Amino acid sequence: MAAFHREVAKYFAKYAATAAGAPCSSSSSSSSSSSSSKMASLVAFTPAAPQPSAVRSFLSELLAPVWFRFFRGPLDRWNQAAIGKYLREQGLMYDDLYSDKEPVIERALELLPEDLATARYRRIMRATHLNHIRLYLPPNEQNYDPFIPYLAPYVEEAKFQLQEEEELLGYHMWERRLYSGGCTGLGDSEPGMHFLVSFPNMYGGGGGPHNKAHLSSLACWGLRRKSQKV
Repeated sequence: MAAFHREVAKYFAKYAATAAGAPCSSSSSSSSSSSSSKMASLVAFTPAAPQPSAVRSFLSELLAPVWFRFFRGPLDRWNQAAIGKYLREQGLMYDDLYSDKEPVIERALELLPEDLATARYRRIMRATHLNHIRLYLPPNEQNYDPFIPYLAPYVEEAKFQLQEEEELLGYHMWERRLYSGGCTGLGDSEPGMHFLVSFPNMYGGGGGPHNKAHLSSLACWGLRRKSQKV
């Protein structure tokens, strides 16, 4: 919508410039040519931002700081910490969670180098195996920062390629229907999108004594370190 308003503003500016540059009479055309050219070069239409209402200004000035400091901020920090802990324990990167059913991600995975694609596949298979046996990675094998966006440059290249194909071939990747199962019917298009089924290890995949499994993995790691020291 903002792009549409910018285009309308360009048309208004062009009309104002042509109207200002048009001569008023044949007698004063030579004398007003320089002034009209200056006026045409100076005329520009910039749409003014709408003034916020009293209710919106009250919410933004008084309630928004309280909301972000005591509610939204702690919730976002907890969510970041929980996702990071889950990714480190499973040995995954955040970009591994993107669905390969999406056209952009599918093209980006095709553009990945062989080493990155192999490492991604091995991480996913290792996380699947760990999830099956109810264990976590030992701390010495966990990723320090699982939020490194290794897929970001390839996603940008995939977007550029898909846009070129849409413009040249007239084909839109979003028109196809993708199979997806296990949905709730509440607005999600693939399993795990809705908040009711978005928790990791749902449907018994991670059931069992997680704390004991975590402690056992820590104990195995400690015994391995002691054996290496000896």
